[in-house]
Amino acid sequence: MVEMAVDNQSDSQETNSTSLIEDALNISFENVSYKVRHGFFAGGQKTILNELSGQFNAGELSVIVGQSGAGKSSLMDILAGYTKHTSGRICVNGRTRDVKMFRRRSCYILQDDKVHDMLTVHESLKVAAELKLGNHVSKQQKQQRIEEIITSLGLSQARDTRAGNLSGGQKKRLAIGLELVNDPPVMFLDEPTSGLDCSISKQLIYLLHLLARQGRTVVISMHQPSTMLLHMVDRLYAVVAGRCAYMGSVSSLLPYLSEMNLICPPYHNPVDFFIEICSENENRLVECAHNGKNKEWTQNTLATDRKLLEYKEYIREEVYLSTLPAPKEDPTSKILLVLKSTYPTNSWKQFSVLTRRSLLSIWRNPSFTIMITGIHCTMALFVGCLFFNIGGEAKHVRDNYNFLYYSLMFLMFTAFSATSIRFPEQIPVIRREHFNRWYNTGAYYFSTLVAAIPTQTVCTLSFTLITYWLTGQPIDYKRFILYCSTLLLVSYVSLCVGLFNGSMFTNGVIFGPFFIMPFTIFSGFFLRYDDAPFFIQWLFQLSFLKHGLIGLVIAIFGMDRPKLPCTELYCHYTRPVQFIKDNGMLGEQYSVAMIALCTIGFAFIAVAYIVLKVRLKRKW
Repeated sequence: MVEMAVDNQSDSQETNSTSLIEDALNISFENVSYKVRHGFFAGGQKTILNELSGQFNAGELSVIVGQSGAGKSSLMDILAGYTKHTSGRICVNGRTRDVKMFRRRSCYILQDDKVHDMLTVHESLKVAAELKLGNHVSKQQKQQRIEEIITSLGLSQARDTRAGNLSGGQKKRLAIGLELVNDPPVMFLDEPTSGLDCSISKQLIYLLHLLARQGRTVVISMHQPSTMLLHMVDRLYAVVAGRCAYMGSVSSLLPYLSEMNLICPPYHNPVDFFIEICSENENRLVECAHNGKNKEWTQNTLATDRKLLEYKEYIREEVYLSTLPAPKEDPTSKILLVLKSTYPTNSWKQFSVLTRRSLLSIWRNPSFTIMITGIHCTMALFVGCLFFNIGGEAKHVRDNYNFLYYSLMFLMFTAFSATSIRFPEQIPVIRREHFNRWYNTGAYYFSTLVAAIPTQTVCTLSFTLITYWLTGQPIDYKRFILYCSTLLLVSYVSLCVGLFNGSMFTNGVIFGPFFIMPFTIFSGFFLRYDDAPFFIQWLFQLSFLKHGLIGLVIAIFGMDRPKLPCTELYCHYTRPVQFIKDNGMLGEQYSVAMIALCTIGFAFIAVAYIVLKVRLKRKW
């Protein structure tokens, strides 16, 4: 009866996955080496992988094992196309791999994989479907795919739960589900059971086994799989010091070791024993395995399906995904698709979906917005009271000038710091999604920029409205508009500088002052342009704070402002034009200052985009 049940299950799975098997991808690699620069001055090289060979077939769950530092993750990175190997050959179905085309049909789930905490399971999958499935797939088909994934992965009860509230196992399954949306024939997972308990690990490995049984090539890395998990492993690939010490089935491991008189103790995990003896018998094992070229032990790699029935209690539902319709492409389109790795959706669709996701995340987590807005309003009240009603008297012109510069500095630092802190936190999620071809760098970058503007606008306007009224500035709508516009533009430029800082460094807060203080030095407040040495005067033109300060001075003191009342015996700046002249701003124009601000802002947008694009291609 058990055998009949196994046969029926196998027949059902074969029927459900016919299209997958037709598109099966077998991965083989030969003499793959990987070296990295070693030493502070990159004078030498360290070998991470040394002439590795091997093969991973469709329909099998393949597991890469080895000691810490053996090269498991490096091998995964190279096979997935995440890292370029130094030498060697990687083939797909016997042909040399085209990395761009291969990435279109594979996915890579990293060890520290993260998801968007503010989105529910259903919302996360919906975003993935909109980005990863093209326009040839209808909304009904996308919704059907989402429901199938939720059911198959056992996430039905958590479909409306935010990802941040999911358990570790549920998050792992959600991360897998996000990549299953477009039904990739190849899946790579780096340490998927890391941090999970035994029960959740069984569920996850069983799930991966079922996915492999549908015709996919599933390759995962594990440090030390338990005996229970080994029953669901089809192919074992052991790495020791960057070389292959064994490739074959789990059941053949003990006979393989016995040939070298390495006897595993009774009731001992064979993989644990293998890892324990690797260091002492490294050369013997590598020589016997021919560094991955020996296929003698891979003749019977498919694990006994009867074992699957024993673990059926862990996942009630089978993994079943309906076949997605293929896009209709003319011959010209197919040629372009081969020459260029295009994305499933166009850039505008990516931008709109990512912008909605960002705005929804901000709306779901109002604590940061409320906090930052509260800081701006509180500081505006404090500064407004401190400089109360100084804007209309000649004796307070210098104090008013100090107030303008403080406003400039405060808005600059808040916009810069908030972005420098929050943006690097998103890099792990961006790296996974970008590598798995959800969207291009430009779509994500500009959606992040656009999504940050509403909060920054509200905060800046709150500060300007309160301070302008409390400090008694001129009751003139034109001056008020120019005052607000200047501070808004400065805050936007600061936002762009923060994005650049966050794109460049993970610890953006530490390196923030390094980037922002030169703009302060050359703002014209501490050191005037005319007093600076001639060979550094050009640096003033690069400071957006200098142009912002000019804009504020012109808005408050310029445009032929009439004489100011003086309640003292003598006021030097009764005529505002005299103050502008003394500060070396007499010949400045508001429009030129705003154009300079926009130019600097666009320059930082471009540089930040380039830095982010380069960073997403590398593991830093």
